[in-house]
Amino acid sequence: MLELASVFKVYGPEYLQKYGENMLPSHKKAMEDIQHCRTQVMGGHVYYCDACDERLYAYHSCGNRHCPKCQAVSKARWLDERKAELLPVGYFHDVFVTFGFT
Repeated sequence: MLELASVFKVYGPEYLQKYGENMLPSHKKAMEDIQHCRTQVMGGHVYYCDACDERLYAYHSCGNRHCPKCQAVSKARWLDERKAELLPVGYFHDVFVTFGFT
């Protein structure tokens, strides 16, 4: 599955070179955080099992609110809460545009 981090790694340097000076620092930071999320760059923990002598490496997440990896659980919880609020009827979405003609 294609990840946003992969897109940033491949196309990010060229994008930053072209548009970087017009980007907000917070947007640059988000790109960097997403690229490094759950990698060696962020550090991590080693879990060790005495019984089977197995080690599990778990890298830290970036915690950035724009990161799809970090916010997946929060997003799913929020969606479930919103779905629980829906009435048991069919829904559709209409947009009405009004023009201020005088």
